[in-house]
Amino acid sequence: MGKPLQFCIPVIVLNVCLSVFTWEMSFSMSVSASDDGGVSRHLIACADIICKYGRCVLVDGKPTCECKLGYIGDTCNETINDALSVPLTLGVLAFIIGFIILLFGMAFFQQRQKAKKRKKAAEEALLRNGAHL
Repeated sequence: MGKPLQFCIPVIVLNVCLSVFTWEMSFSMSVSASDDGGVSRHLIACADIICKYGRCVLVDGKPTCECKLGYIGDTCNETINDALSVPLTLGVLAFIIGFIILLFGMAFFQQRQKAKKRKKAAEEALLRNGAHL
């Protein structure tokens, strides 16, 4: 379906975002004023970054998203499951292929055992029939 279209309106203290395809509304709040009565560095630095499932914090003076539990990424828009989907899929696929190879190996071994038993039974039958002649 692609990325959802998102409209955000930055208000001095609050960023209000509306996602068009999912109709989700999110709010992110920052500290509104500094001690001297002006706009805080935090608010100015975090004005351009929107953390979808988290909040903006300053780390070494740079705005960074601090994600909620279960979310990762620069803007907290990816779930942890997204990061695990490829390795998990490959692991399950490798397990299934290994299981199929094991089944074919067991079937091949059983066929060899049955063939040996048939050959041995046929040899014994020839010896019995040959001894009666």
